[in-house]
Amino acid sequence: MHDSPLPVDVRHESERGSVEVAYPGRHVIYYRLAGHIDAPLLANLVKPTLQGVALHGHIDEFIDCTRVTGYDSVVRVRLVEYLRAVRASASVTEHVLVAAAIVTMGAWLMKIAVGGIEIYRDRARFEAALGRALHAS
Repeated sequence: MHDSPLPVDVRHESERGSVEVAYPGRHVIYYRLAGHIDAPLLANLVKPTLQGVALHGHIDEFIDCTRVTGYDSVVRVRLVEYLRAVRASASVTEHVLVAAAIVTMGAWLMKIAVGGIEIYRDRARFEAALGRALHAS
């Protein structure tokens, strides 16, 4: 499995997982998640987007979850709450690349709960959407 060629601007780690953040375009934030995503990593999934929407009003999030092995259930619950709150005043679109069944199921549950989430199992389609977002950015 190949990773995105985007450079990492910021990396956050917990004992069980990591979040890498890249800013490839004005309205685009790219997250690479790995391992088990636990509550200590949650702020690192929210803060960059909150800062982006404060500056630009719209953010396209691209979240590569292909190296995620699992997550704390509180992470999914808090992300749904966060998306509902942020979308009340801003525009956030999420593009999520998945591999593991548990992550795919969690992404679909979030999509049902809040909408506005595109889920990909094919990296080429995910990267094509990233290319379109970067072109528009």
